[in-house]
Amino acid sequence: MNVRRFLLIATTAMVAMPIAAQAQTAAEGPGETASSSSGDGSGIVVTGIRASLRNAIEIKRNANSIVDVISAEDVGKFPDSNVAESLSRLPGITVDRQFGEGEQLSIAGVEPALNRLTIDGHSVASADWGGNPSDRSSRSFNYSLLSPAIISQAVVYKTPEARLQEGAIGATVDVVTRKPLDLAANTIRFNGGYEYNDRAKRGSFRGGGLYSWKNDDETIGILAAVNYDKEQLSRAGVAVYWYRTGQALLDNAPATATVNGKPISALSATERADFSDARFASFLAREFFKQDRERLGFNGAIQLKPADNLVLTATGLVIRGNYDNVSNSMYTYGYEGSRLISAKYGNGLVTEATFSGIPAGQTGATGQLDTLYRRTRIKNDTYSLAYDWKPEGWAITGNVGYTRASGGKDPEYLLDFRTQQGFTSGANGRNTIVNWDRPATDPTKWLSNYTALGGENVTATDGRKFFGRQIGGIPTQSGFTVDKEWYGEANFVRDINVGPFNKLLFGGRYSSHQNSNTTYSNAIFTNQNYTLADLDYNVLNSGLYNGLGTSGNGAPYVGMDKDGIIATLKKYGNFTDDRGLSKGDYWLVNERIKAAYIQANFESGKLRGNIGGRFVSTSVESNFYAQSGSTVNLVQYNKTDNRFLPALNVIYNAGQSVVLRGAVAKVMARPRYSDLAGYLSLDDSTLSGGGGNPDLKPYLATNFGLSAEWYFAPSSFLSGEVFYRDISNYVGNETLDTTLTNPITGQTRTYAISRPVNGGKATVTGFSLSGNTNLIWGFGIQAAYTFADADTQASTGLPFLSRNTIQISPYYENGPFQARVSYNRRSKYFYRFGRQQSQDYTDAYRQLDAQISYTINDHVQVTATASNLLDETYYQYSSDPKAPTSVYKNGRVFSASVTGRF
Repeated sequence: MNVRRFLLIATTAMVAMPIAAQAQTAAEGPGETASSSSGDGSGIVVTGIRASLRNAIEIKRNANSIVDVISAEDVGKFPDSNVAESLSRLPGITVDRQFGEGEQLSIAGVEPALNRLTIDGHSVASADWGGNPSDRSSRSFNYSLLSPAIISQAVVYKTPEARLQEGAIGATVDVVTRKPLDLAANTIRFNGGYEYNDRAKRGSFRGGGLYSWKNDDETIGILAAVNYDKEQLSRAGVAVYWYRTGQALLDNAPATATVNGKPISALSATERADFSDARFASFLAREFFKQDRERLGFNGAIQLKPADNLVLTATGLVIRGNYDNVSNSMYTYGYEGSRLISAKYGNGLVTEATFSGIPAGQTGATGQLDTLYRRTRIKNDTYSLAYDWKPEGWAITGNVGYTRASGGKDPEYLLDFRTQQGFTSGANGRNTIVNWDRPATDPTKWLSNYTALGGENVTATDGRKFFGRQIGGIPTQSGFTVDKEWYGEANFVRDINVGPFNKLLFGGRYSSHQNSNTTYSNAIFTNQNYTLADLDYNVLNSGLYNGLGTSGNGAPYVGMDKDGIIATLKKYGNFTDDRGLSKGDYWLVNERIKAAYIQANFESGKLRGNIGGRFVSTSVESNFYAQSGSTVNLVQYNKTDNRFLPALNVIYNAGQSVVLRGAVAKVMARPRYSDLAGYLSLDDSTLSGGGGNPDLKPYLATNFGLSAEWYFAPSSFLSGEVFYRDISNYVGNETLDTTLTNPITGQTRTYAISRPVNGGKATVTGFSLSGNTNLIWGFGIQAAYTFADADTQASTGLPFLSRNTIQISPYYENGPFQARVSYNRRSKYFYRFGRQQSQDYTDAYRQLDAQISYTINDHVQVTATASNLLDETYYQYSSDPKAPTSVYKNGRVFSASVTGRF
């Protein structure tokens, strides 16, 4: 779609939306009176849906840039397990729900790694549990750690001001926590309830509480809050680890093998060519993942007001997460033609192929069962001291603080088995088949690696010898991330009177940031024969695969839980090789960031806005291992990058109820840590190699934004926004002839290096339409639609970009009753390059949630919620929707809770 046509459509839609809305009533509904004063005039305790929307709308209307906002009540009134779920109701924001709940945000068509989260305006460290959707080496934040209970509001800055921290191309999300001087003295809030997942068939308690106190003079305030939640996840699914072609099945195929019922020798040239090009689902898996997500969070604040114009605020946020999980994955091997018996194909896919088993007395395997237990702990500690001083004509604010996060698998127990059976497998869209000679529930057919494959001579790292076969391992600190930062900033605002300019803002920020990743490798071997029947095994519930299109006797299948995995490794693992630090998985990046800005706010009649610039100097020290021949050394690389980032926001009050905004800014986002400090391998004999690239420049973009907002009634608005991101320095992996100095030999040569490089370009063009209005008889509706399109050098488009996103939330509020339904749908999006460079996409996904609550009295409210009512299937595929890579269901979640206010 060209820009001219796009702008025509967007403008037409923006004009048509208000015209259609004129039929709506502008009268306030009965629920509007639900907002109540805190009792002392220091703040507002929002207690109704309309009142919370009114609060968010007012912040949006008065902002000095293009923003969207959710308020505390808006968060609390939805069945949201984290802040990402709450933010997904705003225009232009989408979440990925691979594990049922949103963990990362894509904003304005830009992937999660290029967006930013701050809390109370300062940085927050990030670490993850090592799950598939995590991006440990990026600077994104796992929102599943952040409970909605801690926040007062969340502001999404879609266009920056010079005063705002750099680091985002899509948008910056600032989470504002509650403060004691803003609440009534002796404020008490608590909630508690029970949550049940119908696929896991398990439930758990969730709850939290808050207490806030201040003295009569309002010079001292203390707030403490705690929240606890536990989510039970039992996710069964289908996976295809990579695709081959029919040609691989033809290679070395016996003469007796058939294709679509014909002997291979009888295939016509056309049939043979079509079959050769057809894709075959190699390594077709049945998977099961079980996790108890247990999170305990504490946030507190102490405020002192030693003078009328000075407030000191100390805050602390402590999060502890237990993400222990067990996974069992049973999969066929992607055999080539040597064991082929028959195959069927059509529409470019091999939909079914049958292979013979391993003859008795021979070694080898036709499939595998992987069982894993991962002990994962996440820690996040953030402490800040902020000051707000307002001497005459000035406002001086800032903060100093420290934030640290750690997370990963520590340790990870891996144990696997083999089978020698013949099998039939194939995939055609959401329908897949795995059929063994014997049902997968037969434990005698799952053999130890030594039993199936025989032994081999093993030499341990320390020189010890052993004849056996590896059965697994217990790597410690596997993919373990430590992320930490010291920071400090000062901001100055001066009232001025220079033409239209009324305020001058300037300030600076310094941070010292460190990010590291470590894995300590371990391998366990045995020389003993055993089968799964000799162990403490279990059989998965067949109902877990309902609705997933599975056929054949491959599901349910036998597996192992935590205790069985650990006991087997201990009993049969009679030789261990502790290999120490995995140098290929190591990185350590130190960053020192200095930033200074100046901004001038202006106002003249109906026109207002701001103009300014931010200078950023980033000094990076990358530490990683480099290999040349048999020599491996730790190397260090230093680089400094300087950028100037101008920003302009213009707001025009076209009338009492219409606000027009325009913005343009230069923005940047820093590369992933692993890209800056990935393991470097160089081969002087072939002049080739691969690894990270410490010379990477940051992503750069010029962002444009236009919006028109019509506030046609209290708690009601219609808004149209157009956004454009012109991105340069996009990081992608390429093989290029690169002249560099070998850090081992000291020689400078030209190598063909496969590594991340700058140079990619992309543009994102889109628009969003959003609004909220009261209807009649207590009903109202909130809705948003976003269109985004990318023009890139890659045919895949940008990661996580959905062209179409829609959100509709009708609500009802009358007297003590409140009810709300939320429907979200995002169209397909490119997810990643998977195994064998498969282009993996995630199909369109819908989410339907509902909630109803009843206020018993001024202090107590009961609420019932339901999430994922459609029991949506999370479906990923390789290039073609008929070629699945992942098919999962996470289950519906139901909860009931009680909330108290005093």
